[in-house]
This record gives sequence, structure tokens and C-alpha cells, in this order.
Amino acid sequence: MTRYQRLSQTFTGLLILSVGSVLVANLLITSQRALSLAITLPIIIAGTTLSGRRTSSLGITRGDRQIVLSPIGHFFFASAILLPPFALVIVALIVPTERRSPSSWLIRFQRLLTMNSSSLIFWLFVNNQPLNGDLTNRQVLAFVLAITIHLLIDSLIVSVVMGLASHNPVLVTAHWNPKSLLREFAEISIGCIGAIFALINPLLLFIVVAPCYLAVEHLRVNQSAQFSKRDIRTGLLNSSGLQEFVDHEFERSKRHSTELCLVVLDLDFLRDVNNNFGHQVGDLAISSVAKQISVMTRTIDGTARIGGEEFVVVLPDTDLASAVVVAERIRAGIQCLVIETAKGTLRLTISAGVALRQMNETYPELFDRADTALYESKRLGRNRVSLAEESVKTFQANQINTN
Repeated sequence: MTRYQRLSQTFTGLLILSVGSVLVANLLITSQRALSLAITLPIIIAGTTLSGRRTSSLGITRGDRQIVLSPIGHFFFASAILLPPFALVIVALIVPTERRSPSSWLIRFQRLLTMNSSSLIFWLFVNNQPLNGDLTNRQVLAFVLAITIHLLIDSLIVSVVMGLASHNPVLVTAHWNPKSLLREFAEISIGCIGAIFALINPLLLFIVVAPCYLAVEHLRVNQSAQFSKRDIRTGLLNSSGLQEFVDHEFERSKRHSTELCLVVLDLDFLRDVNNNFGHQVGDLAISSVAKQISVMTRTIDGTARIGGEEFVVVLPDTDLASAVVVAERIRAGIQCLVIETAKGTLRLTISAGVALRQMNETYPELFDRADTALYESKRLGRNRVSLAEESVKTFQANQINTN
């Protein structure tokens, strides 16, 4: 089964589960909301949309990139408590996402399923009884359970999609470690506090504004720090950002005994592009290649520009066969690029070298082997993917075992 087929099945499954959760939630949740829907719904949609535009996930390490303290998560959990089930559909569909279709619809189904699940747990546990000024122990426990369900369902869906894309078990992804789960629990808890205050007395929400503002400011400061680790032209990691990512992933690979691969890529004949089309087109070619590399890799991968036309992709939790597939996908994607210029059509190719990290191998040692494989690709005529010498033996052995 191909990756596309697996993701298509995931898309269909999430759609069915999302629709089912809407029907079940509307059937079982009968409690009337204390706050007017005409006021609450527009505020939540506006707040979530504005927060999403002001913050973005620019972290370097896996934890920073996947789990970001952002008011968007606050609003989604608050929605599950404050809004009736049918209104959650509106929130899930209207609030924009950073991804394009079909990934954007996967995210919307994920939101809907997560919000309905936490809403069901909360309101069924309190027997659909409205909250008053004095919270009972049962109601407090209901909030804790709802946060837990919200966190687990959201992480599970993301992990399933990541697992299908990377051929790795679901529980091997970055969401399933204590630090990441604790950070996300803290994020959702802020939305829980806001929901509690709104249910007791909406005027108390003014107290929640301060910590939410601090969270946004924290992200803005963090963003500025992360920009210094990005290549200005392409938006990929620069040498400093790459080193931080490598240190994190090498340590994690050692701790969890997982495989890690490195792909080194070099744009073919950039000098000819500059001479024939001009340096501005050459810059456009580099940017186009960088964008294509980003599209063809996962969010957990480290993509960096390390030279004028040289790029690297660090592939955590990836065996050699999968790394070859990624490298070939990038090569084919770049070969399909068409850049129209004043001097005619420009087509690009890229050469690549792939190496699987050996036990306790340092990054410079791994890079040297992958770089040697890259030059082998160039020697053989460019626009191809080659394996490092040790990796060839591993790849051949795996192929024999598979057959």
C-alpha cells in the first residue's frame, strides 16, 4: 500500500469519525449553555483566528516545533466547554489553518474530533448539569478528564498521520514523551481556566487576558530568537539552527535506539544558471528548490541550507530504505519544477547522497559519508541519488531480507 493510499484512508477515517462524533455529541449533550451563543461563538472564532496570525511554530528542536504554547489551543478547549456541539463544527471549519488542502481538512477533522471528545467527557461526567459559582469535586474532576482526553485524542491523531507518513509505530513520535505531554497539558489548562471563569462570571475573563498576553509575547520573543537560526533567503535552517537540531536528534536517537539518516543535496549547474539567466534567477532557483524540499519532507525532519546551492535533510526515526524514498521524491519533485524567465524556461535537477548513521557516529563523520555519496552522484552524471559505501551494504542486506 502506497503512502498516498494510507493517507487517503486516514482522511476518510477521520471524516467518518468526525461526523460520528458530531452526531453522538448532539444526541447526548443536552445541557443549556449559560453564555449567549451569539456572543461566545464570534469571540472564540475571532480570538482564535487573530491568535493564529500572530503566532507561528518556528522552533528548531522537535519539541519546540510540534508543541507550541499558543492561544489557539486555549481557544479550542474553551470551545469544547462553552459551546454546544453544533457550534463546534463551525469553529473547526471556519478557523483557518497554516496548511493547504488536503492537509487543512485533516487538521479540521482533527479539531472537530478532539473538541467533541473532550466536550462529551465533560458534560456526561457532570450529568449535563450547568455549573454555578461553587465548583464541586466532581466538576473539577470532569475538567481534568476533559483536558486529558483532549490531549490524548489530539496527540493520537497527529501520531497516526505521522506514523503512516514515516512507516514508524504511532508511539515512536515526539508527542509521546513526558516533557511534550506536560507542556501541551499546560497549554490546554489555560483554556480550561478561561472556560471556568466564563462559566462562573464572564467578567472574570479579564483576569485571563494577562497570562494569555504573556504567552503571546513569549512566542514573539522565541520567534525572534529562531529567526537567527534560519537562512534569510530560503527560510530553512542555517548552520547554527542545523547544529542545534542535530545535537537534539542525535541524543534522542541514542537514547531511544532509533535510526537516523542524512541526505545531502546539491543543485546541479547553478553556475550555468547564473551565467545564462542572471543571478536573480539563480536566487529564485535556490528558493524554489528549498521550497520543494520543505514540501517533500515531514515537519519532524531538519532541512537546512549549508552553502550556496547545497542542502541537507536530517531524517529522524527513518531507516535507509525510507531515506532513499525521500531523497528520490525530492529529486523527482525538483526535476518537475518549471521556472519561467525572460530568457526562457528554466528546469532544474539536483544530486543527492544518502547515509545511515552508524553507532555513535558524529555528525561530521556522517556528513562526510553522505557528501562522498553526493559526489558519486555527480560523477555518474548528476540528477540521481547515491548511497554511502556502508549504507549500500545495509540497503542490499535489507533488500535480500525483504525478498
